[in-house]
Amino acid sequence: MIEDFSLRIHIACCLKNVQWDCREVLHPTWFLFWNPTAGARIICGNQEFEADPEHAFLVPGYTVISGFSSKPFHHLYTHFSVGSPFDKVRNQIFRLPPDPAKHFFETRRYSSGIKYDLYWRILILEYLALIPAEAFDGTLQTDRRVRKALEWAEKQNFCRFGNEQLAAIAGMSVNNFYRCFRRELQISPKRYFLSMRLNRARNMLAAKDADIAQIARTCGFADRYQFSKAYKQFFGITPGAFRRQDGKN
Repeated sequence: MIEDFSLRIHIACCLKNVQWDCREVLHPTWFLFWNPTAGARIICGNQEFEADPEHAFLVPGYTVISGFSSKPFHHLYTHFSVGSPFDKVRNQIFRLPPDPAKHFFETRRYSSGIKYDLYWRILILEYLALIPAEAFDGTLQTDRRVRKALEWAEKQNFCRFGNEQLAAIAGMSVNNFYRCFRRELQISPKRYFLSMRLNRARNMLAAKDADIAQIARTCGFADRYQFSKAYKQFFGITPGAFRRQDGKN
């Protein structure tokens, strides 16, 4: 029996003309998406799938993925956080039936306020219920030294810092810290912290309470141009286009 658990939706929308060319990205949140148009593929380790309209995809938080596309595509997606027991789900891509997402998209359930939130929650719960029982064998254990560096970095809002500083916080040599970090998280420290900064930027864009240049500075980018380039490579759309399309398309 599953006890009550928390579910928080961070982003939920449909974007047009998305293009992927991202290698080794990581979201701290869960990622659920369905593409009504073909043209993209998603990779995790030895898993590689065409993100076609015949499947929806669910990816647990802190899973390293890569995404590529041959042409622009439409993208119905949400990023969300969910509590136990889903914090023990194995890091992999789950390829699932498209029907719940397709129905959601075709009926245009983009209401406002409570209805908007409820419909997205229902959709997320439908897909969580499709995770096979054998996938609940993950572990939250991370090397305590790496975890110490991650906790420190989070308090600094993932601002830019080098491996030397992180290794010092962890009490390790730089080479040992890098090897251990890569082994534990399947991604380099540089890519990990870039992912965290860009996820933070996306949340700020969705909140619409700061201009793009200010968000770029806050998230550790030299200027708006550098930020826009990194954001498009990571999310497949520019910050300006995301802000214009975010919401009820």
